[in-house]
Amino acid sequence: MNEIKLNNGIIMPQVGYGVFQVEPSECERCVSDALKVGYRMIDTAQAFL
Repeated sequence: MNEIKLNNGIIMPQVGYGVFQVEPSECERCVSDALKVGYRMIDTAQAFL
């Protein structure tokens, strides 16, 4: 997975997995699956609603 280095020196993946419109009942499984296949940046906007 491609990464970029931020101005503060932190390395961040260029691609993330978003869960904004994922049903709460499916969210945990979807995030778990995303982590298993290599995603390391998860946008948890669903949790803010």
